[in-house]
Amino acid sequence: MKQKILVGIQIFLATFIVATGIAFANSQAGSSEDPLVAKSYVDDKINQVLEVINSTIGTENTSNSTSTNVQISGNSFKPVLVEVGQTIYGKEGTELILRSGKGNAVVPGAEGIANITNGLEVKDKNTINKNQLLIIPREDGRGIKVTEKAWFLVKGDYEIK
Repeated sequence: MKQKILVGIQIFLATFIVATGIAFANSQAGSSEDPLVAKSYVDDKINQVLEVINSTIGTENTSNSTSTNVQISGNSFKPVLVEVGQTIYGKEGTELILRSGKGNAVVPGAEGIANITNGLEVKDKNTINKNQLLIIPREDGRGIKVTEKAWFLVKGDYEIK
């Protein structure tokens, strides 16, 4: 009796192994059921998408802009040098950090520039403190007029006049 049970288990295991092998042999790697791609393929596709995005942004920037000073710094902070007497204007959502030099806020309305570091608002003609994160809430002419040659870290769209 024990021998019949062992033979039955062996036949069941053999059948299971063969069936599993056939099932895996029929699915191909890289098919819609089993997608498999190399890292280089994914990197290549990402670069293609980035090229399309960059070309689109560049086209929109040049066609809509009346000034050649409009810049796009993208999703990372970019160092920007601004000379004495010039003003750096941020577009909506632009982030600015004064790293060196001096400047005063330019705010055409009652609301100011958001100082995220200390949670306060910078009003018109107030001195800008170094190493504090400022966010331009709207594209309405808010910026920083430089009184001493200044380096900024900028994330987002900006214009220097």
